[in-house]
Amino acid sequence: MFRVPGGELTVVCSPQQIGDRGEQEYGAVIAATYRGLDDATSRLDLLEQPSRADLGPVAEVIARYLDQDLTALDSVSVCQRGGPFQQQTWNAMRTIRPGSIDSYGGLARRAGRPRAARAVGTACSSNLVALFVPCHRVVAANSIGGYGYGLDVKRALLVHEDADPDQPR
Repeated sequence: MFRVPGGELTVVCSPQQIGDRGEQEYGAVIAATYRGLDDATSRLDLLEQPSRADLGPVAEVIARYLDQDLTALDSVSVCQRGGPFQQQTWNAMRTIRPGSIDSYGGLARRAGRPRAARAVGTACSSNLVALFVPCHRVVAANSIGGYGYGLDVKRALLVHEDADPDQPR
């Protein structure tokens, strides 16, 4: 577990996976949750409990993020199952720069389906690798919107990144 803005983040890596940033010594991050290991494993459909291991490079990246190197998370390779639109949405989410936000509608346009703002919301809620795929940077057109881990966590992350959830979109 890592103490990050908003609480404690549990990170699960799979050394057998190759993620969106290519082959890494840790494999890929397959879950990151504020609800603990049981939540992560229940959402992953794992056949066995993951073993506890030193996350080495991932821990170093998180430490850099906490020290205000806000783009450090971009280098972490992630892998999660989802349909083509979910994958496009998650990829587009990873392009939202720290300190900025995007609306559900804006992200839908960037993911190639301009009228799919509600589907973007669904992709956000099914994102298994919170923080690394920054769904906290996606807000409603007229408010901060929702967040599966609670608005206090979302606000803490946005404050850490110097983002203003109330800026015009």
